[in-house]
Amino acid sequence: MDENRITGAAKELGGKVQGAVGDVTGDRGTQAKGTANEVKGAAENLVGQAKDAVRDVAGQAGDLADKAINRGRDAFPEAERAYRQGGDAVAQYAKESPLTMAAMAGAIGYLLAMVIHGRR
Repeated sequence: MDENRITGAAKELGGKVQGAVGDVTGDRGTQAKGTANEVKGAAENLVGQAKDAVRDVAGQAGDLADKAINRGRDAFPEAERAYRQGGDAVAQYAKESPLTMAAMAGAIGYLLAMVIHGRR
């Protein structure tokens, strides 16, 4: 549970109490301060709830990604080996021809930029 939820709920409760005291005593200033504190506490509580929701979604997304990776490994056991061999081949080529590799990387980056931003 997020810290904002706890402090927000406490402020909200404090504001309700303060507003009730203002009601009983007829002090409009205390009533107004109580209402303001209650609203501030409710807003802080909502921020905490939103943070908790984002954490939950992020955790679920990580779990789904792990499951997808494991399913992929199970369905295509040779894919990881092929990926590693391809990476090794590219690394070897980069060691032998670093300037060519840099030029290729620049060209790929330029093409990606054109695709993403469109031609102007």
